[in-house]
Amino acid sequence: MKKLKNKGCFLAENIGNSDFFKQVVKNICKIKNIHPQKPKFEVIDNLMVISIKNHLKDGVDLDCFNILNLIYGIIGPLGIRFNQQMYLYPNSERLARVTVSFKKEDYDDLNIKMKEFCE
Repeated sequence: MKKLKNKGCFLAENIGNSDFFKQVVKNICKIKNIHPQKPKFEVIDNLMVISIKNHLKDGVDLDCFNILNLIYGIIGPLGIRFNQQMYLYPNSERLARVTVSFKKEDYDDLNIKMKEFCE
């Protein structure tokens, strides 16, 4: 986590009361030369959904894998509950995208912990 604090939270003072987790993920993506718009964050009903599109026709592209690894590396030690779902293209075994979703309460808890960590 110390590594994350040095890299991902470098703009924490400019975040204010916004989404700390989203900002950390996007900042680390920039550092790792992954386009920061690759992980899509959206609110659907009472869920925060992070969607990562897979661009390979066979397997999982490295950027998709690295983003998922980053997300799990942050939320795992914090004990935040989440769901993961894989979407395949119709009539195929090809992976289209992976989503990680959080209930609003769990995502709020994640952001509180990230704010404390980044300060």
